[in-house]
Amino acid sequence: MPGQVMNMFTLEPEPVRGRPIRIDARIQRVVAPNAGAMTYHGTNSYVVATDQGAVVIDPGPDDAAHLDLLAGTAGGAVAMILLTHDHRDHAAGVAGLVRRTGAPVASARAVGAQPLGHAVARQLADGEVVAGLEVIATPGHAPDHLCFRLNETIFTGDHVLGWSPTSVLAPEGCAGAYRDSLARLAGVRSRLFLPGHGPQVRNTRRFVEFLMSRADDREREIRALIAERPAGTDDIVGSLYASLGPETRSVALRTLEAQLCQLERSGRIIRDGAKWRNLQ
Repeated sequence: MPGQVMNMFTLEPEPVRGRPIRIDARIQRVVAPNAGAMTYHGTNSYVVATDQGAVVIDPGPDDAAHLDLLAGTAGGAVAMILLTHDHRDHAAGVAGLVRRTGAPVASARAVGAQPLGHAVARQLADGEVVAGLEVIATPGHAPDHLCFRLNETIFTGDHVLGWSPTSVLAPEGCAGAYRDSLARLAGVRSRLFLPGHGPQVRNTRRFVEFLMSRADDREREIRALIAERPAGTDDIVGSLYASLGPETRSVALRTLEAQLCQLERSGRIIRDGAKWRNLQ
């Protein structure tokens, strides 16, 4: 039933700033200074020691001190820059890190694409291995979203966050693809998630199942609401997100639009003029 899924989100104290946080012998976390309502304490950039040299996952914002710290943590030599996706909070610093290190950039984008000022040198595909990390395509939050798996640790970008639900915003985000990508991740052997924002996640399979249940509950809530009477998008937002302020309400509106779009595509609801009603 809606509302009965146990909340597994956790907050964390203010993280260390100005120096890397060691996760294990191979992985260091560097928190960018771009804290906010959508980024929590800031973007997590990761420096990973591999057999091919240091790899940086998500350089984060174009902040000189942050990029200097990433380059320094890597010892000045970066073998490759990997992007989970090219939203600015994760990838605006790409060009700056390339200038500092000369490292090639790899993402889901086509070779030569310049989403944020520097050309992609290698296009990554689902299932391939790059610098010892397995690529897992996880569209939903963004159509080009990737996760990276190193043994039983998965760098989840914005696909899985430990502190908050992932925003899946219309028109770019796709609620159906996000739900499918969660189901796929549930089947990947792992012990640790390292997200793009906030704390690490253990008990990974159970956490993904929690996220899927939460997504299913929200779908049921939408359909139950319009089963009582057809309702417009603004009315649904007002009912489901009544406590939100103006800034987060706009995000909630785009989230709901992505959910409604998916329900319409799957034939479960239909737009009737300015209002939505159930079909099944």
